[in-house]
Amino acid sequence: MNPATEAGNRQPKATSRSDDERIKLYVVSVTKFVLLYALTAGGYIFYWSYRNWASCKALTGSPIAPLLRAALWPFFILPLFDKVQNGLDKTGRSYFWQPQTRGLLIMLLVMLSVLVTTSVTRPSDLAFVFIANTALIASCCAMFVEAQRAINTLAGDPLGSHNNAFSCSNIVWMVMGVLYMTVITYVFFMLEG
Repeated sequence: MNPATEAGNRQPKATSRSDDERIKLYVVSVTKFVLLYALTAGGYIFYWSYRNWASCKALTGSPIAPLLRAALWPFFILPLFDKVQNGLDKTGRSYFWQPQTRGLLIMLLVMLSVLVTTSVTRPSDLAFVFIANTALIASCCAMFVEAQRAINTLAGDPLGSHNNAFSCSNIVWMVMGVLYMTVITYVFFMLEG
């Protein structure tokens, strides 16, 4: 066969993504995650969930709605954790974090928080609600830390060093979160007094 004809018949090879690229989710350092989570009173989890689902959609082309899944994140935490574990299994990366148990515990903590908040019938119950929700938010954070470590391990960046610096928007959200928690605390003590 003529080399010119042979070259004309060759088709460029399709570039395929490696498993690492296909299943890379939202990498963030644990320190940054904890500070954003704590200083936004757990509100950061909406953004965190959105970024993970948006990554899934972009990388797999799945017909999912990241914004909806972020807004209703407790209902989608188990499927997200399944994706993380499946990715770890496919890449042969090992990280022990019990995704099913962790996801169910997070859902339970969210339900307890809702029940505690809606059970308030007297102003004197506010102290209990305040303390209980603070404990529940802290417990959820602990559950999410291991999930973030699993995501970082999946991405090949166990320390999350590619996303450990705070952006201006991170700082703005943390300041707004602290102001919000300050107002809530102030209102709480005014109602108690």
